[in-house]
Amino acid sequence: MLYYHGSSNGKLKKLSLKKSNDGYVYLTPSYEAALMYGACTLRFWDWDRDENKLIIREVSPNSLETMYKGKTTYIYSTEEIGEHEDVNSHGRPAVKMKHDVVLKDCEVVNDSYEKMIQLYQEGKLIIRFWSNYSEEQKQNVIEGVKNSLSKTLDIEREKFPEEYALLQKVCPYLFENA
Repeated sequence: MLYYHGSSNGKLKKLSLKKSNDGYVYLTPSYEAALMYGACTLRFWDWDRDENKLIIREVSPNSLETMYKGKTTYIYSTEEIGEHEDVNSHGRPAVKMKHDVVLKDCEVVNDSYEKMIQLYQEGKLIIRFWSNYSEEQKQNVIEGVKNSLSKTLDIEREKFPEEYALLQKVCPYLFENA
C-alpha cells in the first residue's frame, strides 16, 4: 500500500521526528488528501465516509482558485512505513509513527488548483462549489467558518501571517465589524 505526504517543501528525503510539533510523523493513504495538505494550510475539507472520498468546500466565491491556483505541491510517497497507528485526523484517513520515515518518490504538482479540478473531473474527490449553494447553504457555510475560526484569528495572525493574509482574501466576512 502506498502512503503519501504533501508538502510545499520540495527537498524532503525523510519525515523526521526532530521537526515534528507533536512527536509523530504523519502520512495518508489518500493521494487527494496529501495534495490538499501540501498545497495550503487553510483546510476547508473533510472526508465523506460513505463515498470514501475527500470533500472540498468553497467558503466564498472562487475561494479554491484563490487558495490553490499556481501553488506548487510536492507529493511524496512510500510503501515502507514500519510500525504505525491508524488515526482519524478530523475525519481524514491518516497514519502516525513515532519514528523517521524515508520517502521514496516525489511528484511535483505545479498547479494544485488544476490538479484538484482534474481529480474532481475523474471522480476521485468531491468539490462543493460556492456557485452551486443555495442562499441558505451560503449562510450556513459563512456561519460555520466564523464559528470554527473566530476564536483563533489572533493566534493565526501572529503565528501564520501568510495564511492570515490569505484568510482575509478568502473569507472577508470574518473581518467585517472587526
